[in-house]
Amino acid sequence: MADLRSSNPVLRRGGFAPPPTPTPEELASHYRQPTTLTIDDVVVHTLGLFALLGVGGAVGWVVGRDAPGIALAAGLIALVISLVVSMRNRLRPSLVIAFALIEGVAVGAISRYYEDAFGGIVPQALLGTGLIFVVMLLAYRSRRLRATPRMARVVTGVLLGVVLLSLVDLVIRAVSGSHLPIINDATPLGILFSVVVLGVASLQFILDFDYIERAIATGAPRSEAWRAGFGLLIGFVWVYLEMLRLLSKLRQ
Repeated sequence: MADLRSSNPVLRRGGFAPPPTPTPEELASHYRQPTTLTIDDVVVHTLGLFALLGVGGAVGWVVGRDAPGIALAAGLIALVISLVVSMRNRLRPSLVIAFALIEGVAVGAISRYYEDAFGGIVPQALLGTGLIFVVMLLAYRSRRLRATPRMARVVTGVLLGVVLLSLVDLVIRAVSGSHLPIINDATPLGILFSVVVLGVASLQFILDFDYIERAIATGAPRSEAWRAGFGLLIGFVWVYLEMLRLLSKLRQ
């Protein structure tokens, strides 16, 4: 093929030939999909799980007012699924998808309850949760907060403690119609309890960021994106619910 030359005198000094035809090996390496985890995998899977959470949340929001028990039922089912996912070394995407949908139903119904009681509280809680996520991300990227084994033990212990206290509160409500004051009452001790729990829940994001960074650095399989998205989803829901509880106490 003849060299391609320009009629422009400035560009006419030299011609140029078309680039050489790439070899099959070069084409394969160019279009080959990565086999290890990337940040794009984490982002895509996380956004997908949050979309499913939103779908479930819309359902819970609509039916939550007429069927208040749906929040309890969906929450218990989501709790069981989350325990199964957490204890399995090999993660099943179908379980994570089911968790996102069912947890969304519970969160939507709970949000409707709080919104009916305190108008405008849901947008405030969402904004607060988003701000906490950004602050934790900046703190992690700047190395001001780093995940440690002690932090992991504290966060896990507090999470299990909050779950157990919530279950005890439900039993007390069902049996006697009363409740645990420290969880629900807008007293100084109750507000302090919510502030402490919210602060510890925020550290869940640091653990998630650390896991994602280590998984990518060690070449973890792409399927670990499901686990990363699952962890971020749990952290977001936990912080959001604690934010709702704190704001409701303050507004009382």
